[in-house]
Amino acid sequence: MEWGRIIDTIEEKTGKSVCKELGIRPQYLSDLRSGKSKNPNSDFVLKLIEAFNLNSNWLLTGEGEMFITDIAESAPLQIIPQEGEEITGIPFYDIDVMAHIAESLDLKEETPAGVLSIPGFKDCIACFPVYGSSMEPKISNGDVIAVSQAVTCDQILWGEIYLVITNAWRVVKTVHPGKTEEYIILRSINPAYAGDTNVKKEDLRALYLVRGVVSRLGM
Repeated sequence: MEWGRIIDTIEEKTGKSVCKELGIRPQYLSDLRSGKSKNPNSDFVLKLIEAFNLNSNWLLTGEGEMFITDIAESAPLQIIPQEGEEITGIPFYDIDVMAHIAESLDLKEETPAGVLSIPGFKDCIACFPVYGSSMEPKISNGDVIAVSQAVTCDQILWGEIYLVITNAWRVVKTVHPGKTEEYIILRSINPAYAGDTNVKKEDLRALYLVRGVVSRLGM
């Protein structure tokens, strides 16, 4: 999407001025609208997402819903366990993790929004909402993933889905061996998102194995 169209759409849908909400110079937006400035800085993008509660996937690709709907308001995550099945509470972080690249994440600096009771996931340490369609049909836009403790590169189960954290971003992808020992490869499941992402192992901050997916469509 063109940034001029993005800004116009945001202001039209919300009735608010991007300049006033973000406290930026009108000339900066004028340059984006005219195409003089084609790539806004990351600080502007992050402020835009936070100020207008935007879906990062929509902002980056034009796909999905424009605004993020609060999980607690849109669909209560209630799971009825089968007989004899143990229910374990897992911290829920109301931070979207992307089927596309988003900003980095440090769990030590985050506070859970609540706890989800999900049967059969004793060793999971956290749950997150996922936005984006590149991991369909395994993970759909708006689903919630449960992840286990962080693993080292030596513990990777090749081909499995991981929440991958680097110093700059976070993303949910399948993980595969790189062409050399220094790299891993990240891949989407949805064939519409073809192409590998090569990541240096030394740039990784954390790898969390996705142990389960809670579909909000079934709630």
